[in-house]
Amino acid sequence: MRAIRLGLAVALAAFATSAFAADVPAPALPPPPTAPQAIKPVKPELFMVTGAGGNVTVRVTPAGLVVVDGKNPGQQVYDDLMAQIRTVSQEPVKVMIVTHHHADHSGNTGRFAAADAAVTAHKNLGGLLERFTPAPTAGNTVPPTKPTVTYDTTHTVSLGGKSVRLFHYAPAHTGADTIVYFPDLKVVAMGDELNAANPNFDYASGASVGGWIRSLDATLGLDWDRAIPGHGAEPWTRDQVRVFRGKLQTLLDRARASAKAGTSKAGFVASLKADDLWSFPANFWNAMRTDGLYAEAGGQ
Repeated sequence: MRAIRLGLAVALAAFATSAFAADVPAPALPPPPTAPQAIKPVKPELFMVTGAGGNVTVRVTPAGLVVVDGKNPGQQVYDDLMAQIRTVSQEPVKVMIVTHHHADHSGNTGRFAAADAAVTAHKNLGGLLERFTPAPTAGNTVPPTKPTVTYDTTHTVSLGGKSVRLFHYAPAHTGADTIVYFPDLKVVAMGDELNAANPNFDYASGASVGGWIRSLDATLGLDWDRAIPGHGAEPWTRDQVRVFRGKLQTLLDRARASAKAGTSKAGFVASLKADDLWSFPANFWNAMRTDGLYAEAGGQ
């Protein structure tokens, strides 16, 4: 009987997600890892830079630039990023916002700080950055510098007559995520709370699928029409974000149903049938993610 109830719950969740997703184009996948950096317009005075790590958002104002995230660590990556930025503005970077601690987003915080940018992030980011370990092939990679400006739940950057609003709604992809809102342009930059390939549940750094869903719901309550993902070739629409949110809900519902049915941890991932939601890498469901989701779902 438990197996029948679990199977029915999985089937209903899959139908609800697929019925809505069928009418919404899939987000454009990230460029290949070897692709060079490229800058593209999103709205007037707002740009995104793809390649060499997570996406970067650039807000141009008369008094300087607000940059969201900093790509993979390394002097050449930083120089290439600044070269892309200089194609749209010669103004200095006044504020660098870090959406989360992973090195493909936070890798060049020290270089931005050395250029007098105010490195701004959630208050928990500094502790997570202490875990930074350069890859063996990275040479003299500079560890990410801790933020010089931190906030708890909300923060506003005012520059050149423009406002940029920062929100930490809940632990989601990590425990120190920041949503960046450009209200005058109706755009949000969401870091890895949006990923066109697949979501990454970093439970070791405070992730929560339930919190992620709450964060997306709160973000959807803002007035915007384009969302810049942490990984993906193009901005997303509101409907694409809703589909992503629905898939997270389906995954969590399946996980809870499986745990309630008494599934052991050894059989837990197979019971979720998660590959119909995203194409996860072969080694994705490691012990950290499996243990984290199993515990969040109520597994014993």
